[in-house]
Amino acid sequence: MRAQKKMRYGFVAAALAAGLVLSGCSSSSEEAAPTESATGSADGLATAQAAYDAALAASLTFAYPGDAFDASAASGKKVAMISINDQIPVLKQWTDTIKAGLESQGVIVTQTSDAGGVIDPLPKFFAQAVTDKVDLIVTNAVPAALIPLADLGDIPVMTTNQTAAPGVAVADGIAADPSFDYTIPASLMADWFCVTGAGAGNAVVWGSEGQASSPIMIDTIKARVAEVCPDAKVDYQDAPLATWFDGTLDGVAKNAVTADPSITHLMPIYDGMTIATGAGLDAAGSAAIQSSFNMTPAVAAGIGSGSVKMDVGCPNDWFSYATADAALRLLTGNAVPDNYGITCKVFDESNIGSIDATVENSVNWYGIDFAAEFAKYWTAS
Repeated sequence: MRAQKKMRYGFVAAALAAGLVLSGCSSSSEEAAPTESATGSADGLATAQAAYDAALAASLTFAYPGDAFDASAASGKKVAMISINDQIPVLKQWTDTIKAGLESQGVIVTQTSDAGGVIDPLPKFFAQAVTDKVDLIVTNAVPAALIPLADLGDIPVMTTNQTAAPGVAVADGIAADPSFDYTIPASLMADWFCVTGAGAGNAVVWGSEGQASSPIMIDTIKARVAEVCPDAKVDYQDAPLATWFDGTLDGVAKNAVTADPSITHLMPIYDGMTIATGAGLDAAGSAAIQSSFNMTPAVAAGIGSGSVKMDVGCPNDWFSYATADAALRLLTGNAVPDNYGITCKVFDESNIGSIDATVENSVNWYGIDFAAEFAKYWTAS
């Protein structure tokens, strides 16, 4: 038990050393001074409501960001997949779906290794990829700073979700980085908070140390709240990944709403965190409500019956097949698009009953079969 705890702290230390931390483990309460007239505030809320309603009613459209190519040349090539923590439901979903996309084109996936949220196993996983003489390494939420590029020879490496917004360059030595645009769900979470709090809510927002998308999401929420509901109160805190599972985040959430019963909203930015923060709300007997992002079935199935009232869904199959597409392009010598253009939809109590929330099915949830759509472009015309 002590060894495991030490390894988890090792991940945090490495992230700190790499400069990937959002803002340490401290919290800061930010209550913007009113800067708008009553009319201006009403206009801001109207803007937020319109953006939220549009995402709630969105009918997503798939657009492929490039030309078709012959993916058959990737058949028989070997890929190693390494994830930072498949305990997180969405990371497990990505691992499984990316693997399925690659294998559908005859790629041999030699390993699907899970570091379990600690860094100690990572060198072994990368060394195994070298031993297996793979043609490509695909990492899942592993920061580039933790990848031993110098030990990998000429094996190309992909990261995922480390750029986190269009226009952010991939890290040195990394071949590609498919990603969501994390500013979209962050802005929608802020809109939801401003509207449901009538411009005067009291929220706690959690980022997560070491996750590349965390600073982008937090900055987006801050800016959007300042624009739309400057009278609202928001406390920004950090929850390192290990605390999601060891009971720490449960206690932090419980203590927050116990110390300040006026808290109306919790916004952990990744929905895997809401399981812990929700447990904290239950323990405190708080009526605060939650929103988040990732729309994983473990959380989505509880919308309307638990504390999570809204989840932003940016299709996980869209992202996963985009990652498979990027890998196939690298394996066949084709350029990887800079932006796969993944868009998002809001799910809340008003529309959650229209889908089977217990399992993500892209046709049921979004009206698009992403596996079939991408496959159309994996055969050159």
